[in-house]
Amino acid sequence: MKKTIIILIFILKNNISISQNEIQHHIAEVVVSANRAQTSDNITNIQIINKDEIKNAPVQTIEDLLEYAINVDIRQRGGQGVQSDISMRGGTFEQVLVMLNGIKLNDPQTGHHTMNLPVSLEQIERIEVITGGASRIFGNYAYTGAINIITKKEMNNSINLSSGENKFRSAAINYHTSTNNLKHNISINQKKSDGYIEGMDYKIQNYYYQLAINTDNINTLFNAGYTNKEFGAYSFYTPKYPDQFEITQTTFASLQLKKEGKITLDNKIYWKKHNDEFILFRENPDWYHNFHETNVFGMDMNMIQKTSKGTNVIGMGIRTDNIISNVLGTDLDEPIRIDSNNSYLKGANRTTTNLFAEKNIHLKNLKISGGIMINIDSKYGNEYFPGIDMSYRIEDNISIYASYNKSMRNPNYTELYYISPTNEGNTNLKSEHSINREIGLKCNGSAHITTITCYQRKGNNMIDWILLNGDSIWRTQNLSKLTTTGFEISSKININKLLNTNIPISSLKINYAVNKSDTASQGFQSAYVLDHLKSNFSITATQNITQKIRIDWRASHQDREGGYTNFLSGEEIEYLPFWLVAARVSFKVFNNNIVFLEINNLLDNEYVDFGNIPQPGRWMRYGVNITL
Repeated sequence: MKKTIIILIFILKNNISISQNEIQHHIAEVVVSANRAQTSDNITNIQIINKDEIKNAPVQTIEDLLEYAINVDIRQRGGQGVQSDISMRGGTFEQVLVMLNGIKLNDPQTGHHTMNLPVSLEQIERIEVITGGASRIFGNYAYTGAINIITKKEMNNSINLSSGENKFRSAAINYHTSTNNLKHNISINQKKSDGYIEGMDYKIQNYYYQLAINTDNINTLFNAGYTNKEFGAYSFYTPKYPDQFEITQTTFASLQLKKEGKITLDNKIYWKKHNDEFILFRENPDWYHNFHETNVFGMDMNMIQKTSKGTNVIGMGIRTDNIISNVLGTDLDEPIRIDSNNSYLKGANRTTTNLFAEKNIHLKNLKISGGIMINIDSKYGNEYFPGIDMSYRIEDNISIYASYNKSMRNPNYTELYYISPTNEGNTNLKSEHSINREIGLKCNGSAHITTITCYQRKGNNMIDWILLNGDSIWRTQNLSKLTTTGFEISSKININKLLNTNIPISSLKINYAVNKSDTASQGFQSAYVLDHLKSNFSITATQNITQKIRIDWRASHQDREGGYTNFLSGEEIEYLPFWLVAARVSFKVFNNNIVFLEINNLLDNEYVDFGNIPQPGRWMRYGVNITL
């Protein structure tokens, strides 16, 4: 690792004298949607995974792709996007906001369902990743960062088919049509497998529709989607009863109206419904059977005024979260029938209103973005979240940046109310709060684009599921304080320009991140807060073998803090570091149609991401992408 850092610093030091034209060659002007001002000015540390990376990466899901962003931690259960927990910078999976075209899709029941998205890799234009507290911009959930998935407005008509081990099958149809100013995208995809171990089988169906209407000064975007998952949840939530099963359905719709002018109006309205049916004993569902239904309604309104010196933004957002359940919430006045044998008995709801103002100032070499959000919550009261981001250009291709922001997250309904044979929620939980400080350096060299960042997050009232020594019940609790510090370095390298060679490697990307928290587990076992990544290293490369054959590689190394108790032996086991290697070979045939072969965990390493849940070994997939 030290050698890698030395190499990157050498690159940075020796490749800083370039022309403006060369900079333009490396960085396209992209309007950042995860920026309330909606400009191409990237004052904060926003990473973009572009469509070329998405198209050729040796990954099979959006979750796999997100690991291409620095310091993003993906802990998967079941593989293939069955269920994934996403965290950033040593935080927890409840602390990351996930958006689809700017629409907030986090589920108030639990963050385990955040990635129930009805879109596939083929539909994605780019992904914007903000690492760092972003409550000033997005409010709740954006405690450690935010992810915005941007879909294509125009897709190729295509059919994508693939197969793999463990009776894996996948099929997708993407259809696009345009009439005058109307653009329609329709996508249907499904996949199924017997699972890499018994009790990990799954079936997933996704349906997605998008309508874009563009006139001279008004852009309208309508999205609607549905996803259904049925999967064996072997030891997902407790190893004590491993043969679990779960069925989830997610339905959402959103409408965005954007009117360009002296003052740009950007308004969004959205709805999301999520159903979760959980069976503790797959073969005996009546023994313990949970039903949950959440409904989220939201509206965001932005007024954006661009001036000669920058941008002014004011606006507001309103969101209501509602849940009905047989175990989560307080008693309903009257039960709500689910079927002939089950009813919703409990429920809860809350409303959050955000008021915000932001001022962006652009001087000759200095850019400043400052603002404040007022969060008005029906349960947790009124809170203020100020913040400021600054960037100073030292030379045409080198800039330094710094930021100071406050962030928050309210507890979800599972943390508040869940009761089971192995878990117990806490209705007295307080909101999490943090102060985030960050400083970094960006360099756009002729042979590289490099970012170096140091950050500190001081958290208060961190929420975690803990297991006290001698106890058998996991309980939610506010930890007093937790300070997390970290270092990140990311570099995209043009290896041929750097070394003045002509080797068949067209691109190279290196990420390295270190996280350290100052609180250790004493007298209890942590389920999430203290089990963060200590370090994460990855390298990706593309080899152009011929004009029609290319190989995309990714190697990553992870070292995780904490450990778990082996359920069978009772032994305390630390998480061990591990390497993962993935490769994708692509062949262009018949008018640029693609035949591919992917191999994940090429070295067939044994590793554990969650305690008592083995991860898949070497796994192969092959298929064809046909453009119609």
